[in-house]
Amino acid sequence: MSRIKFRQRQRLLAGVAGAAAALLIGAAAVIPYVRHIEKKYEGEQVVYERQIEEMNAERIPVFALKRDIRAGEKIESDDLAEIEVVKATVPSDMPAKEDAVGRYAKVSLSRNTPVSESMLYEGEVTPKDLRNQEFRLIELPSRLQTGEFIDVRVKFPTGEDFIVLSKKRTEQLASGTVWVRMNEREILTMSSAIVDAYLNDASIYAVTYVEPGLQQAAAVTYPSNARVLDLIENDPNIVQRAVTELERRMRDKLETGLDLLTPEEIQKYINNKANGAVINPGTQDNALIPDEQASADGGADSQTPAAPQEEPAEPGPAEAEAGN
Repeated sequence: MSRIKFRQRQRLLAGVAGAAAALLIGAAAVIPYVRHIEKKYEGEQVVYERQIEEMNAERIPVFALKRDIRAGEKIESDDLAEIEVVKATVPSDMPAKEDAVGRYAKVSLSRNTPVSESMLYEGEVTPKDLRNQEFRLIELPSRLQTGEFIDVRVKFPTGEDFIVLSKKRTEQLASGTVWVRMNEREILTMSSAIVDAYLNDASIYAVTYVEPGLQQAAAVTYPSNARVLDLIENDPNIVQRAVTELERRMRDKLETGLDLLTPEEIQKYINNKANGAVINPGTQDNALIPDEQASADGGADSQTPAAPQEEPAEPGPAEAEAGN
């Protein structure tokens, strides 16, 4: 019995010795390969570090934005700051500061973005007959902001819908009033559309562009009415009467919306005003009327629910006769 155990022990020791020998042989074969891999990695690391050093050494000055810029917004001198960046990380068409100032952003750009030629486009040359025009009769989008581009359209009760003004920049917004720049032809076209809307119970509204820097201006489709143009020529006051009537209609829509406000919404507005909260800073966002109601009302402003804004002047006898 002891002889059998002795043989088993010898076999076990022989197996362990064989396994140890195999491990030693394997290790002897693997170690050189591992060292080869380490040397290769070290060589590649040296190459990468040298490339990084070369890239960092090639730094060039560029101009980056100091604030967020909206699409279609003009870039001013104070909006740019000079920084140094790695040459390989920026396009080759980086403009000088004087070449970027006065141009417009094609898309919205974030602060610290280096400005390249592909991000900018030239503004149009200012024509001699360009004028600032103020409108309170246009139904504006509830989220419209100063600097955005709009098409002004007229929609008739028959369902016909025409573009009157194409891709106009909103120069300023306040209490449902919008300022745009128009040339003489556009002024006459808009006057025709206003009188047309007045005579035919149509509505004039605005729609915004999604990417004004990339989208071309829409084609004007409103055909100026010859009869209306003759009426304007014979009675220039008809334009002002039409403006007054369309503004009155806008006010009626606003007051209809105000009648639907709950006491809680009115109290919230009063509290915000008492706390000095800024309402509608350069935008058509309405803190009083809910979004869905503001959209239905065309974005008309309602900052003073208890005391409506100044009503248009009462029409005179001639205006009352024209209205009849």
